[in-house]
Amino acid sequence: MINWPAEIKPRRMTWGRVFNNRAFTSPFSQSQQITGAPGAYWKCTLVFPTLNREKERVFSTFIGKLQGRAGTFRLRPWTRPPGPFVGDAVVDGGGQAGAQLVTRNWNPEVTVLRMGDYITVNDQLLEVLEDVTSNAQGVAVVAVSPWLRTPPANGAVVNYQQPYAVMRLMQDEQMIDVQALFASGSLECREAF
Repeated sequence: MINWPAEIKPRRMTWGRVFNNRAFTSPFSQSQQITGAPGAYWKCTLVFPTLNREKERVFSTFIGKLQGRAGTFRLRPWTRPPGPFVGDAVVDGGGQAGAQLVTRNWNPEVTVLRMGDYITVNDQLLEVLEDVTSNAQGVAVVAVSPWLRTPPANGAVVNYQQPYAVMRLMQDEQMIDVQALFASGSLECREAF
């Protein structure tokens, strides 16, 4: 796994989740029944309209290092900057699953995360669904989406200062449009797990 090159920032980023739901529609009444399951993942499109020669080299070699869909990389969602430092948060208790995470080591009795913040636990990017306030002991329960894929170990780090998703390219064929002074391109990616 490699890191996204810090000097390359997209001009536009389409970012969201793909949920794992199935719909069953009655052929008689057209009523629907929806079933949901774990397995949602992040998906994005990154657009780079004007890369100078140096940045085009960085972009091209980054794609080369990935070797198409085989490689994975850490991608930060640039859409929301993290909040202030409020403790060295870790998972409080192993074996947690589902849509909430009990954490500890936060500064006591403060808002530690805001609705819409991102955190990374076990290399999984999670969105915080509600404002979170720690108790007097520095413990906080965090409602997250998507659901936890793998139960994190007790003491696993809660990365809220530099959260990232582990992504892969959606296609093996990647082209860059090269002109006289500038280059441009786009990438379609999905979460890798």
